[in-house]
Amino acid sequence: MSMKTCAVVVTYNRLSLLKECLTALLSQSTAVAHIVVVNNNSDDGTTEYLSQLTDGRLIIHNLTKNLGGAGGFSFGLKKAISDTEDDYFWLMDDDTIVDQQCNQALLDTAKKLDNKFGFLAANVRWTDGTPSNVPIPTAEWPIRITDGLVEISVSTFVAFFVSRINVIKVGLPIAEFFIWQDDVEYCLRVGKLNSSYLVDQAIAIHKSASKPGTFLVQNDDLSRVPRYYYQFRNNMYITRHYHDKKAVRKMVRVNLIDTLRVFVKAKDHRFKRAGAELRGTLKGLTFEPKVKPAK
Repeated sequence: MSMKTCAVVVTYNRLSLLKECLTALLSQSTAVAHIVVVNNNSDDGTTEYLSQLTDGRLIIHNLTKNLGGAGGFSFGLKKAISDTEDDYFWLMDDDTIVDQQCNQALLDTAKKLDNKFGFLAANVRWTDGTPSNVPIPTAEWPIRITDGLVEISVSTFVAFFVSRINVIKVGLPIAEFFIWQDDVEYCLRVGKLNSSYLVDQAIAIHKSASKPGTFLVQNDDLSRVPRYYYQFRNNMYITRHYHDKKAVRKMVRVNLIDTLRVFVKAKDHRFKRAGAELRGTLKGLTFEPKVKPAK
């Protein structure tokens, strides 16, 4: 019996990239069974474009409120569970352009592993061909290297592949994270079930505006600074839930020192930039959203 993939795409005001993302998904050598598109209340013509699409595999949800990336993936994955009977879910942002053979490579790997894996991650490249969204390898990373697999502990929601069975076991991504680090937390949660792998033949291009990791709160565009509140808050939650108290104390200390560094070195708006880190760190000490079940 053939196994079926349902892609879950979250989009917000990036119509040209969304078109490219959906074209790549609809053109897979091994077809995806469904694509759940979560439109996070875009106002750039995305809603009108989606209304014109006629492919029966598309399940489109136009939200009236922007739930952020985390909320979008939580919503989309829940709909994928309830509205399809597909075996695997393939999560990605609208700036993810998957290679034509990507779904097949992931399905082949799932079969090779006899479905005994936490999650699978694509081999992601940025627009210049260099590695992007690089996963964190485990100490056992070479154990299946001859199969083209690298054992990893954390990846991102850029062509993230997980089974229906595992989603039902661990629940949904935490919608309250809103943006950033929701994928890290979900990887750690799913990864408790079994080993997870990067699949070298599953190629995806991440067409982000800047290469992930190249900007920090002190030098990023001012319009993006509020996002760092969520990064520091969510990182503190992850540290509290997946590490010991010593690690929590260390993170608080490091973040407070870094807040001072940001204030001194920021190119402008020092209070706003440093404040985002400080407020996020402090809020993360009490931030306690609940994991919601998938069904």
